[in-house]
Amino acid sequence: MLEKATAQKDLLVSRGLSAQLVDDLTATLTKFEQTLEATRAGRRDHVGASADLESVLSEITEQVRLLDGLVRYRFSDNAELMGAWASARNVLGPFKTRTEPPADEGQAPEGTGPVAVKPAA
Repeated sequence: MLEKATAQKDLLVSRGLSAQLVDDLTATLTKFEQTLEATRAGRRDHVGASADLESVLSEITEQVRLLDGLVRYRFSDNAELMGAWASARNVLGPFKTRTEPPADEGQAPEGTGPVAVKPAA
């Protein structure tokens, strides 16, 4: 549409359209296209960074598993050190996003729902 309006600019101006409108529209569309490209580039960067983080997480997880085996082998006879290791190793994560709702999503877990009102005796 912009190309057609630019080609017919003189006709449109003679019919009452502002001469500046086509130029403003061109500038606005250029800015919009630049914003779209920046958004695409940001999304590509985000996907790449996420893949890098997954790779690093995998390597760290493997190293912790190896370390866990070594600690269990070396200190298996020392209950105090094994307890400390179990405590140090007990960290949150890795966090996963929910891809599929559980089968009973509409139901509240037992004991967490609203309190039932019982009639007075």
